[in-house]
Amino acid sequence: MLSRILLENLGGFTTLSWPHHSNINLIAGGNDTGKTYLLKMLYSIAKSVEDFTKREKSDKPAWRDVLAEKLFWVYQPEGNKLGELVRKGESRLKVEARLSDENYTFSFSQDTARKIAECTEPAAKQPGLNALFIPPKEVLTALEAIAATRDQLQIFGFDDTYYDLIKALRLPASQEEIPQNIKEVLDSLKTFLAGEIQRQDGQFIFKRNGEKYWMSQTAEGFKKLGIFTALIRNRTLRKGTILFIDEPESNLHPSAILSLADMLFALSQAQIQLYVSTHSYFVLKRFEILAKKHQARLQFCSLKKSERGITAEFSDLSEGMPDNEIIDASIKLYEQDVEVDLEA
Repeated sequence: MLSRILLENLGGFTTLSWPHHSNINLIAGGNDTGKTYLLKMLYSIAKSVEDFTKREKSDKPAWRDVLAEKLFWVYQPEGNKLGELVRKGESRLKVEARLSDENYTFSFSQDTARKIAECTEPAAKQPGLNALFIPPKEVLTALEAIAATRDQLQIFGFDDTYYDLIKALRLPASQEEIPQNIKEVLDSLKTFLAGEIQRQDGQFIFKRNGEKYWMSQTAEGFKKLGIFTALIRNRTLRKGTILFIDEPESNLHPSAILSLADMLFALSQAQIQLYVSTHSYFVLKRFEILAKKHQARLQFCSLKKSERGITAEFSDLSEGMPDNEIIDASIKLYEQDVEVDLEA
């Protein structure tokens, strides 16, 4: 599991030091405060170590090479240069991370193309490491288009967060028994959807009461939630997974957002680590309630933009909701409603 990250001169960040992580880690902030940028960096580190671990000995890849390719296809930088990730006006980017009690560091300059010169080597391998990223847009409808763009054309468009996800979704359902605590999440999803996303003849369908519906006939929110059922069934989403979710609230009704938060919290109790970026008051408030109810540590990273770059404040939601832009906007809307009523 990830337990520490230090970023210097990444995108809009001058310095971000996040020393304490928990099983659930929420990231919130206004638009253009680097939420997805941060989430993608955490994913790139974890996924590159996973891919590096799985490589055959005959390939003899250095982690720096696997990492460079992952960063390139996750961020798809302008001009095909990794150096574009370096904060404007600065000469170098530096990243330090701690993953499953091992330290990983790397650094590169604005002139870097696709090779990272300064990097932890030999890097420690992590058998059993599993990283998944669920982006804001659903992928089941566009699955074949994503595959064609990357498998055949090798062009920018759908980044590796999408491409890695469709590769995971294409894996067949496993005959291996699903642990009870994760099976309960699967059962909750099936009850909420009143059906299940399944794979048939290479295509995904939504099955309900014996009826089959193609993805084009299925609601956007159901397709997004259905991804979880497919990943649990093929055992890609399992104990030890680090799961990254960018804006889980997209395309979901507030009641569905609350149900999804409950399911994600249950997954965290099954030793799955989560990183969730959000704009939603419902997501934040539901997780705060769950953290207090279960007395569970829940790290909250609040990002803000200033003249000095993007800054971060950290807190534990089990101790209450700190001031943040999402809560401020909700309070302002409430105050405006009261003012209108008083004027009437």
